Amino acid sequence: MRKSLTLSWRFLTSKLHQPLPLNRRESQQLLNRLNDSFNRNLDRQYPKSLGDSDHSPDHHIKSLLKSPLFAKQRPQHVSSTRAIDATQNVPLVRDLIFAVEEPVEYLKQQVVAGTANIDTAKLALDNQMKKTLVSASLDLKECMKIAEIGSLVVSWLWSSGQYERMDFIKDRTFTARLMPFLVAEGQYKPVWEWLQRSCNRISPTKDAQLSYYKDISVMLKALLRSEVTYGQGLESAIQLFVTYNKSMRLSSHISNFVAQRISAATGAYLMWEFASQGASTNLGDRAIDDLELSIDHWATSYMVAPYQALIDLSHPRAPNASRALKWISVIEASDAHVAKGNRLSNVRIGLKTVEVLLAQGSTKEAARVMKVLQTLFTSEVGSNWEMPNSNQSEEEATLRSLNLLLST
Repeated sequence: MRKSLTLSWRFLTSKLHQPLPLNRRESQQLLNRLNDSFNRNLDRQYPKSLGDSDHSPDHHIKSLLKSPLFAKQRPQHVSSTRAIDATQNVPLVRDLIFAVEEPVEYLKQQVVAGTANIDTAKLALDNQMKKTLVSASLDLKECMKIAEIGSLVVSWLWSSGQYERMDFIKDRTFTARLMPFLVAEGQYKPVWEWLQRSCNRISPTKDAQLSYYKDISVMLKALLRSEVTYGQGLESAIQLFVTYNKSMRLSSHISNFVAQRISAATGAYLMWEFASQGASTNLGDRAIDDLELSIDHWATSYMVAPYQALIDLSHPRAPNASRALKWISVIEASDAHVAKGNRLSNVRIGLKTVEVLLAQGSTKEAARVMKVLQTLFTSEVGSNWEMPNSNQSEEEATLRSLNLLLST
């Protein structure tokens, strides 16, 4: 009887707990299946991002191990260079001094204590930027890279669950302060994930979510502005912009209207950055062509022509005013273009046209353009415009007026 009970028990347990594979081949097959299942779940939770060449299970594990929660808490540092009045709230003053002098360590302590939030991170990022700007020991970009505060914030976002929810993109000040450090550290991957996943969450039937589009637009512009200043420069920023625009056009989630709303501010920023660098930029012809081709996708219909003219005016090797003069003739003949277009942009393009014409020796044509600007944009340029007097040629008046305008 006891023997039969033992056999019955073994039979039941064998049904509940299947025996492990008996040989090396079966063990390897089971391991491969588990790994494939893990990868599928990883891809579903964290889709592969644009330009992502390092998308593996190791990324998830490494991000966890970098979390400040696994770091040893260091004792708080109190500067000996600042006296503290005994009558004051010493702990509060000490924390404030520590937050200003050691923003990275301050943020780490807040994370370990479980008291970190978006405002804490913004304070630490702002203080670290100020600390970096006053430091003269190293190059600015190198100082930002060494601090690793961008990576610290990303690890905290991950460990706190905010990386997945992405509610933080609604705080535009936070994303604007975070981007410079991520770019300086070469941490593009999380930003691409946020941008891509933000767009994937847009419903194609809801074109009225203007605030949400603005959140994405601010993050994109902050990324590319940081790339110009703290990354690899304008050419790299243009390449990133073109790549992101292409991904939006190929997405089934995003209409052309939404894509334009998201990228308009960044496109305009890159245009004027290109124009301001002018002959000093070493931008290649391909990057210039890519920037021009992108105009149709982000500029409003009545600003396509002036932006194309601005490309020609700002070419670092062969500036040309032909298309700009055609545009000026168009707006001179039609008040509708003046009313619809961006007045300030048109004025700046007009002044750029005058600058190029003067550099090429076409002073009479430059003077004519200045008169057109005075007529159409009196409130913008009228106060600084001077008609030539009897002792002053038209060319001299144009030069003087242009100098006055550019100095304001």
